[in-house]
Amino acid sequence: MIVRAYAKVNCALDIVGVFENGYHDLDMIMAPISLYDEIEISESEKDEVICLNEDIPKRNTVSSMVDLLKKTYSIDSHYRIVIHKNIPQMSGMAGGSADGAAVLKAILEMEKISISLEEKINLAKQIGADVPFCVVNQWARVKGIGEKITVLDTDWKIPCLILKPDCGISTPVAFKNWHESRPIQVDVDAICESVVHKDYDAFIRSINNTLEPVARKMEPILNTIEEEMMNLGMDRVMMSGSGSSMMGFSMNMDIMNHAKKEMEKKYNFVKIVTIGG
Repeated sequence: MIVRAYAKVNCALDIVGVFENGYHDLDMIMAPISLYDEIEISESEKDEVICLNEDIPKRNTVSSMVDLLKKTYSIDSHYRIVIHKNIPQMSGMAGGSADGAAVLKAILEMEKISISLEEKINLAKQIGADVPFCVVNQWARVKGIGEKITVLDTDWKIPCLILKPDCGISTPVAFKNWHESRPIQVDVDAICESVVHKDYDAFIRSINNTLEPVARKMEPILNTIEEEMMNLGMDRVMMSGSGSSMMGFSMNMDIMNHAKKEMEKKYNFVKIVTIGG
């Protein structure tokens, strides 16, 4: 079986509190994008996870998901899982989480195990904070540590220029530094409304990410990228997740294509994607 594991972006990210266990209480607008990893899953004599084009840790979201499913449903089968990565690591696009979610759905299908979406989310949240959203894979407002998901009533699709510099941002360090900063306020309600009503102008005015100022201090090249993208005609440039990917927005595809061509001269990962699938 060959499946696609779709990346995500954050069009809003706010931190509204901290739980007693130290995890952050989040309020986000998230959406899938057209960029994906390709994963081939087949039954085998032993469990193994192979990544063809990148080094991944021996213990990862995919191996953890396989172990969880086998334990939960007493599965005796073994799986050979081969991943072709297109989603860059440490980019704020949930590459590892997307892979874990895709494997969850694939193994359930292979083993003919039928469970509700709520049950899938309960499994997914045991593996990682972004995995539940990647299971849902639709425009959504996401709260808590990522497990409270409300799908938005919209089929909006918008183009986006995504650029990932060579540097990555450590999510734990970004959250730690946020506590030492003066956080910006994010109007998640307004961003939600703009998405539901497909109001591009309101969307551009309201999208924001409370971790972005922190990430910019950690990696000043993000400031340079924003300036370069804006000079090429973008309406807005914003960071996804904890970074380090930067998103450039314009509804003019001539501007998008020209910006892509120019930014590719300096950066290795530059792609035009569709937000909303």
